[in-house]
Amino acid sequence: MEKEKNSIMEVKKIMNSIHTILLERKSNNFMSLKVKGLLAQKRSDGLGKEYDQFCADVQGLYSTCLEYLEKWMTPMEEFSTFTWMDLSEPPEWNDVEACIKFLGEKGVVIDDVKCFDQVTNLKRFTERCNRDEEFSGLQVHQKWTKYFEKAKSIACYSELLKIAQFVFALSSHNANVERVFSLMQSQLSCLFVEQTNRKLLGKISSTAKYRWADKEDEEEKQDEED
Repeated sequence: MEKEKNSIMEVKKIMNSIHTILLERKSNNFMSLKVKGLLAQKRSDGLGKEYDQFCADVQGLYSTCLEYLEKWMTPMEEFSTFTWMDLSEPPEWNDVEACIKFLGEKGVVIDDVKCFDQVTNLKRFTERCNRDEEFSGLQVHQKWTKYFEKAKSIACYSELLKIAQFVFALSSHNANVERVFSLMQSQLSCLFVEQTNRKLLGKISSTAKYRWADKEDEEEKQDEED
């Protein structure tokens, strides 16, 4: 997300999708089959307590990620009224009207009479273009650029342009959020490896102590025989 020219609507949609996936994973205590296989092996080796701790840590990681994501999603809720601007569906006037009221409170004046007629034209444009897969695959700012280019004059989109200028001036990403989720998979793997290594080191240490004790016993017996 950080490198792409995503609008705030696109980022909000991505974050909502990630939030839904994380909730599902948390509720199902999701782990990959490979991890489950490794855990089952450790449990059969008598590491039941460590198995339970690892599962609890996975739940904790999901909870932490959700809390962090929700922290950055909350400020974006203020701009939910602009969701229609992704043009994935033909715009409804009620949604646009809510934007006009929102912008009016911010000091951005939109002529609602002119805007209604412009939205009617935009609606026809969107209905026609959304049948085209190439158009549907464009980023939001590219869709709006195409609409402005197709319009006969600025009189056809003057009020919509004001709305677009406000929306596309908004900061649409937070690098910290993106980096956290790009690292989440590796963190899960590292968590498992760290705990596994810790247990293995403990077993190796115990084995080494027993072998050292056996070696000392043998040396003492040889000394006694001599």
